[in-house]
Amino acid sequence: MRDVEFSWFTDFLERKSGIIINADKKYLVQSRLKPLLRTHTVPDLNDLVMRIKRQESSPLAEQVVDAMTTNETLFFRDQYPYEALETLIFPELTHGKNSHRSINIWSAAASRGQEAYSIAIAASESIPQANKRVKILGTDLSKEAISYAQKAVYSQVEVQRGMPVTRLIRFFEKDEKGNTWHVSEGVKRMVKFQTGNLTDDRAMMLVRSHGPFDIVFLRNVLIYFSIEERKNVLDRVARTMNKGGYLITGAAELPTGNTSKWEHVLFKGKRLWKLV
Repeated sequence: MRDVEFSWFTDFLERKSGIIINADKKYLVQSRLKPLLRTHTVPDLNDLVMRIKRQESSPLAEQVVDAMTTNETLFFRDQYPYEALETLIFPELTHGKNSHRSINIWSAAASRGQEAYSIAIAASESIPQANKRVKILGTDLSKEAISYAQKAVYSQVEVQRGMPVTRLIRFFEKDEKGNTWHVSEGVKRMVKFQTGNLTDDRAMMLVRSHGPFDIVFLRNVLIYFSIEERKNVLDRVARTMNKGGYLITGAAELPTGNTSKWEHVLFKGKRLWKLV
């Protein structure tokens, strides 16, 4: 890809998604986009960029943004967020007079659904009648990822990545015709998926209609944004949450908003965040 096309493309990607790609990541752009050349019979990446440039809202442009979205994830990733849910956050939210309250949770970069379903399973194991009291919204920029998550069907390789056998047997059903696993209906009913762009105020208004949220998972996302956009994203997230609600980020991500304020809570040496 020529430098001029690469420069335009990185600007386009930042405008559409907030994702920043530096010059040293040109190889990543090329590897992610090359499969689309065959699909759309495009001779090279320079021509692909020119087609997007002519029509930025085309289906091809959407597929390109999808391709650049990182959708690598696994069930119960890093473990400690789910241990925190079970031993700290859920007990706090359901203590005393709140023992029968409903709980709203947002998985803000849901990818193919593993995070949202992991949250639902943790809730099922920790909260009585969780399938009636806990509502989970999963959003992602990628339409393809959301479509995959909604099907709630995972391969043997996918369920082996992070899913303990006891949970797999309890919360999944194996397809007798193939080597795939279906999320159980009880867990599936707790989760709703829709596309969502963390950098778009209008998209966040739709997310807010599902709240206010008591817990938000925003893991390994902020690192892809500029410093200023991170602050904007955190302010948007804060507007969807209850005061005192928990924010769970990646281990190295520190939330600092323009207007929103967060205090940290240590759990097993890891930081969780509460909206002040």
